[in-house]
Amino acid sequence: MIPITIISGFLGAGKTTYLQHILNCRNTNERILIIENDFGETSLDAKQLSTTGATVREVTSGCICCSLQGNFKDALIDILSTQDIDQIYIEPSGISKLSEIITTCTDDAIADKAYVNMIITVVDAMQAPMAIKNFGPFFKDQIKHCYAILLTHADDEKQIKKTKELIIELAPHTPIYTDVDALQQDINQLKSDTHKTHEHDSETCSCHTCNDSVDYNCAHHDTHSHHNHVGHHHEHQPFVSYTFHNLQSLNHTQWIDFCNKLPSTVLRIKGIVPTASGPMELQYTPHSCSLTDTHLKDYHLVVIGTDIDISSIQEKVCSAS
Repeated sequence: MIPITIISGFLGAGKTTYLQHILNCRNTNERILIIENDFGETSLDAKQLSTTGATVREVTSGCICCSLQGNFKDALIDILSTQDIDQIYIEPSGISKLSEIITTCTDDAIADKAYVNMIITVVDAMQAPMAIKNFGPFFKDQIKHCYAILLTHADDEKQIKKTKELIIELAPHTPIYTDVDALQQDINQLKSDTHKTHEHDSETCSCHTCNDSVDYNCAHHDTHSHHNHVGHHHEHQPFVSYTFHNLQSLNHTQWIDFCNKLPSTVLRIKGIVPTASGPMELQYTPHSCSLTDTHLKDYHLVVIGTDIDISSIQEKVCSAS
C-alpha cells in the first residue's frame, strides 16, 4: 500500500515551501511522486518541486476539485497502476476543498493500492482572518478535515493569537504548529492519534465528508495571445486566473511598487519576471511580497483574484510589442 500525504492550504499560504522542506530534508531513497495542482495555465510550483529529485505530475488549468470524478481520479489510478513509487504527495490548488480531495483518495478504485497517511493544512497567520471572512467555505473545509495545521508568516504574536482562536473554533482538537521541524518530529504521533480518534461510529464522523458541499460550475475560456484566462466559480466566488507573458524588464523597486498598488481583489501573484540583474521569482499575497534570484527563465506572471483589471495590469507589466 502506497501512503498519500495531502498538503492543503489557501492561496499563498506556503504549501510548496513546506513540501520543498520535507523533500530536501529526507534521508531515504524513497521514490516520491508529487501531484502538483495550480489554478492557471502554468505551474511555477511544479518547476520548483522537480528540482528536489521527486517525480512531478502537473494538474493545471483549473482545480483538482473541478475534476474529482474525472481527470484527477483517473490520473491517480493511472499513477498507481503504472508508476513504481513508494509515496505520493498531493498539493491541491489553494481554492480546492480538502474534503473532496480526501473523498477521491479514498475511492474504492484507489483504496486497494493507496491510503491517506497524513493531511496537513498550511495557514498564513496574517491572511487567515480575511480568508475565513471572504472565502469561508474553502478555508473552513481545509481546517476541518486535516490532521494538523502549520502556521506560516507567524511573526506577529497578536495576529497568531487571533488566527489560533479562529482555528480552534473550527477544529478544537487539531494541533497547531508554528515550527516546521517540530511538526515533522511529531508526524508519526499525529498519525497514531488521528487513527485512534477515528475509531468510532462512522455515521458521526465528518472527517471524510463535505459538510458544505455544493455543485461547481467551471468555465475554461479561450487562450489569448498575451494571457490565458480561466474562470472558476466556487460557492458563487468568481476566482479568475490570468497568465501574462511578454513581460517588461522592471527593476526590483518597480516590481515591488507594482504589487503594493494592486487592489484587494488580487489575492495571489507568482511567476518568473525579468529584471536588469537577471530573472527573479516574484511571490505576492496581500500581506507579503518578495523577489528572489532564480535560475529559471520561463518568464510569466500568474495573477489570481476575484475581480482583476486585466488591461491595467497588462499595461504595467507587458511589453508593447
